[in-house]
Amino acid sequence: MAGAQAGVHALQLKPVSVPENLKKGSKFMKWDDDSTTVTPVTLKVDPQGLFLYWADQNKETDLLEISLVKDARTGKYARNPKVGHVL
Repeated sequence: MAGAQAGVHALQLKPVSVPENLKKGSKFMKWDDDSTTVTPVTLKVDPQGLFLYWADQNKETDLLEISLVKDARTGKYARNPKVGHVL
């Protein structure tokens, strides 16, 4: 096109802003993949918003890359997952 400039439509992304309560840790319920067991955990998000990590009552920890999260629910929508649909 006449007069078009390269790079004019460059996309500017804002940095991820992780709420302070998630950096410090919040209480959540975690369903295990292989059963219907629910475990209370303290969930944290790293300051860059790349990883979720949590610890249970026994101080056992686990880590998950946030891009692998398929679904998250809160309030009245946070019901027990159906068998075969547990994440």
